[in-house]
Parts: sequence; C-alpha cells; structure tokens
Amino acid sequence: MAQPDSFGRYRVVRRLGSGSFATVWLAHDDLLDTPVAVKVLAENWAHQLDVQQRFLEEARILRHADSAWLVRVHDLDVLPDDRPFMVMTYADQGSVADLVSRGPLPLDQALRLLTEIGQGVTALHRHGIIHRDIKPSNVLLQSSPVGQKVLVADLGFAKSIDHASGFTAAAGTPGYMSPEQGSPGGDIDVRADVYALGAVAYELVTGRRPPGAPVKVPPRRLRPGLPRALNDLIMSALSEDRSARPPGAKEFTDRVRAIRMDPHLRTRVPWALRYRGSLLRSAAGVLAAAVLLGAAQASAGRPELAFTEVQDATGAVSVPVPRVWASQLQANGWSPRELGLVGGHEPGLLAATDTARWKSSGAPSAGVFVGLLDRSGSTPRLESVIDSGPCPGAPQRRSYSDAHWGGEVWQWDRCPDGSSFSAAAVRPHEGGTTVYVEVRSPWPRPDLVDRVIGGTRLT
Repeated sequence: MAQPDSFGRYRVVRRLGSGSFATVWLAHDDLLDTPVAVKVLAENWAHQLDVQQRFLEEARILRHADSAWLVRVHDLDVLPDDRPFMVMTYADQGSVADLVSRGPLPLDQALRLLTEIGQGVTALHRHGIIHRDIKPSNVLLQSSPVGQKVLVADLGFAKSIDHASGFTAAAGTPGYMSPEQGSPGGDIDVRADVYALGAVAYELVTGRRPPGAPVKVPPRRLRPGLPRALNDLIMSALSEDRSARPPGAKEFTDRVRAIRMDPHLRTRVPWALRYRGSLLRSAAGVLAAAVLLGAAQASAGRPELAFTEVQDATGAVSVPVPRVWASQLQANGWSPRELGLVGGHEPGLLAATDTARWKSSGAPSAGVFVGLLDRSGSTPRLESVIDSGPCPGAPQRRSYSDAHWGGEVWQWDRCPDGSSFSAAAVRPHEGGTTVYVEVRSPWPRPDLVDRVIGGTRLT
C-alpha cells in the first residue's frame, strides 16, 4: 500500500515492515511528542472477520499483560475502511534476528537476551497465554537509559492456555515450532514455548537455526567450550518428548540466569566461530586496493620475503604483507560486534593465500588480518578480544612497542601443519584507534609479525 499521511492523530514517518496479515509503520505522536509503531491490518484481510478478531485479540493480550518485557499497546482504533490498527512501543534497535544474522553472540550477551526473552514469555504464561511463535525476529530491541531492552512481540498466533486443546490449525515457524504444533488439532501447552526458547538459545550461541526435531547435533559440538549446563538445558528444551523439557518459561529462565551467574563463565566467541556471518564481506571479485609501495627484507637467517602494501576499501588502513601471501584480498571491513565488542562496521582487511580457508583449522592459509576496534579509551588487553586461539596450548605472550605503536602480542607455534598463529592489539602512543591484528605464517616468525604491526598505518 502507498504510504499514508497519518493514522488518526499519528503522523506516518516510514514503513518498518510487513507480514502476511499486517504492515507496521513508524509514526509520530505529535500530541505527546514521541515515536510510536503503528500496526495496521492488511487491506486483503479487511473483510475476514476471523483475521480481524485475531488482530484485536493480540492487542487485548498485550494490553492486559502489560509487562516491561512485552511490546505495549497504547491505543487501538479503526480506519475509515474498517481496518483496525494498534499503536505500540517503537523498538528503535531492530530485532534479535538482526544481531544473530552477524554470527554467534558472546555468551554473556546471549544469556542476557535469553533471560529477558524468558521473562517476557513467563509474563504471558502467568496471564494464561501461549505465544506459539517465539523466534528472533519476534523479539525487538529498544534503547533505554540502562542499555538495550528486550521486548517480546507479534502475538498473532497467541492463544489462551484454557483453550489449548484441539487447536484447529498448525501455527508457528519451522525450526522454532515444537513437534506437537505441527499437527492440526494437537494438544499443546506452555512447553511449546519452552521448545521455541531452546531453539532461540541454540541460534544465539551457534549462529545457526536448529534443524527440525529431533535435534541430534548439540550446540556444544558447534561451539566447543560452551558450558555443559547450557548445552544440556538447550537440548532438553528441544526434546521431542515434552515431558523431558523444563515445565515452563520461568524454570527455563531461572536455569539460564544461574548459568550466567557462574563466576567462571567464559563469555567470548571462540576463534573458530567469530568469522561467521558478516565478519568480512568481500566485494565482487578481488578489490584492486593493493598498491605496490616497495619491498623489504626479513631479518638475517630467515627466509627472505618481499612485502607489498595493501589497503582496505575505504583507504583508512594500509598494511605491509608478504607479497606471496597477498594473492587474495578481502577489503570491505569487519564488525567488532562479532567479538562481543563495541563498534559497528569498521575498516579492516584480510590478505591471504586463500581467504576461504583463513578460518580453517585443518589446512589454513597464510595471511594477515587487520581490523579497527574502537576510537577511544586505552588499548584493550587481548583477554578482552580473544578467549582462545585456533591452535593447541597456551600462547607465548609479549609486550610490543615501537616508535608508533604499543600493545601486546600472543603467539601459538603448535598449529596444524606446523604453522604459527599470532594475535595482537596495539594503539598509537599518542592515543587514538586500537587495531586488532592476526598473522598466520607457515613457520614461527616474530620478526615478520613485528614488521606487519610496525608498518600498519591509519589515515
């Protein structure tokens, strides 16, 4: 439909999205001077009384539940063509689906989200309601004075627990829908929502939507180091036998909260997973951002390597890389949020013999990755960036300092095929942007790592 000027007193700004039954618009309440979301029944359903009734029932449920963890309904009205619309809380930070699309989340962030989602679902259960369609896109995020706030939304499939027996139609989204929801006329209860919470948890910690039931691959297999208690909770929630699941959203949420309170919890994304999603997006083909600026010799007694300078697509970062390693270049940047750090899409590049195999633990390629982290504060210690390396054993740790940079380097020398992997976090002595660096070499080369760091420049 064309963008209208207003819905009642609510001035339309732009469309936020649309589904099978409704369209959601960003509007402004000029009377109260605040942004709102307006959900309007789609024109093709205007004369379907059962669909209208479902739409109105969603508004009533949200209004009666009135929880801090649910989208709130502020107004309900009807357009001149008899289509109902509801005025709701505007979630200005998108949805959980937007977060997980970038890859698995740092564990503390995933557990916080699960706790708050669980509280929203618990509020519904206390009001006698089964959601029936919990998934990342139905969990919205809103700015608040204390940080990001979770709001469970879209109750179009919600039903009263008192009428849960013998639903006439299957409802839900494959992957998040419990097995009993797939059968029309099935007898469901709150444990259908527990299954969906388990599916959302699976996706938050692995970056992958779980397969249909039965789920045979536990999340710990996809994310080594995941706490066993969390792995077991997710798998029990995803059980085909609902009697094996936690009995309700409150019990599920209480167990998530207990795991999060473990003082020994390792929260960051393992190295092997953090390049999933949009960590590095290459342009179509290899970018012609590599500019030959000269060559240099490695230290005496080492294999000699000629270097070339490569730049990211914005020209913000230039890095010296051994010429033989720079056969492939991905230069369109990265997102520090993949490491659980602050930052949006930042300048960065990967130059390697085979960029597709850069994260492989079996036969990795040689190369260099450099990405900008933040633009203020002190240099982060590597513990805040990387919780484990791609190679066995503890790394050799050393401080790094030259005329321009200061920071630290970790190096692993027992990598597959005898290769060596180094990670560094450095910052200019005069302050400014912190840079994260990774170097993978066929042999241990601290001098080569230092050459890469020392020659990196920001413009």
